[in-house]
Amino acid sequence: MNTKKLNKSQDYKSFFIKQSDEVARMGKTVYISKEHHERIMKITQVIGDNKVSISSYLHNVLMHHFEDYRNEIEILYMQKNSSSVFKPLKCKS
Repeated sequence: MNTKKLNKSQDYKSFFIKQSDEVARMGKTVYISKEHHERIMKITQVIGDNKVSISSYLHNVLMHHFEDYRNEIEILYMQKNSSSVFKPLKCKS
């Protein structure tokens, strides 16, 4: 494996394969396909050595996605809504 691929693999692991501070039970239920669930489960079990939960992995992937595409999401969202999608939301219990 060349150095560039190894660095990219290490970057992936440092971005996504870590426990999140978010408490999953305080969140909402989301349904995903069986195929995605099985793939994510394998990733967290093998790469994460069974130390990373599926909810942490998904949280990390989504946070990275929102950071990478924040501007694009904001532009598209504000075409249909006057407020920002990224300002803090008030959680309803």
